Amino acid sequence: MNLQEEPLAKVITPEKIDFEAEGLIQREGVAYTAYHGKEYRMDIVFPADAQKPLPTVIWVHGGGWSDENLTRKYLPSTQLAQLCKKGFVTASIDYRLSQEAPFPAQIEDCKAAVRFLRAHAEEFHVDPERIAAWGESAGGHLVELMAYSTEEEFLNDCCPGFSSRIQAVVPWYAPADLRLSEEEWESTEAYRKLFGGAALEERERLMEAASPICYASRKNPPTLLMHGDADRLVSLENSRQMYEALRTAGNDARLIVIPGQGHGFFDGDEYYESIFHFFEEILKNS
Repeated sequence: MNLQEEPLAKVITPEKIDFEAEGLIQREGVAYTAYHGKEYRMDIVFPADAQKPLPTVIWVHGGGWSDENLTRKYLPSTQLAQLCKKGFVTASIDYRLSQEAPFPAQIEDCKAAVRFLRAHAEEFHVDPERIAAWGESAGGHLVELMAYSTEEEFLNDCCPGFSSRIQAVVPWYAPADLRLSEEEWESTEAYRKLFGGAALEERERLMEAASPICYASRKNPPTLLMHGDADRLVSLENSRQMYEALRTAGNDARLIVIPGQGHGFFDGDEYYESIFHFFEEILKNS
């Protein structure tokens, strides 16, 4: 196989789920925040027989913070449905893309989604004490920031009085350090779009604020990092460095390296079983 002929990122077509047949209820297109007259939405799924608050997992899509084709509908649909059948609530969210608003708009929206779910916990069977996030690529970067930032960081006015903290996180092939050199900045369109037209000093401040590695020394929630060792878009070194930094600070961090796989949803039921086990261990058994 000629690696240079392989795409840098694998894009899939998510399977359609018959929620009723699976014993699940979907609340589609729930608006959780709005800016300049545009609403941002989430799809929420929970077991039809839910009688009590359930642990909840928020899915955050990737796409370089800017791909309009990757929305809340771009998700591991089968596996999230399986998670619901194991007694979880799932929520897949949209957020402002970088062409709509530069950083930190994206993480502000993700944290607003957490507060929204807590504010509407009874309606959607959410246990406000047990919320986690799972995301891929740019979404993996955002879920790390969700997990490692404080209540005061990246705050907006959605659902004031409710916490944005999460209790566990699964980042897939996420960039860990966005403190770019001038050469990297000039050559990487996704980052130029993410930070907009900020002047150098402000851009450096934003790049540091956007780098999950800068938050690793805090007391952080349990983290399950996953990364393919053939990833040519976001190198495995990102997750290795994140893992080492979290562990050095005494945090619960785990790293699964997927052999032979690149940038995109992983092939292999065993990898999803590892995620299910992690969420059950942290959110159900703690």
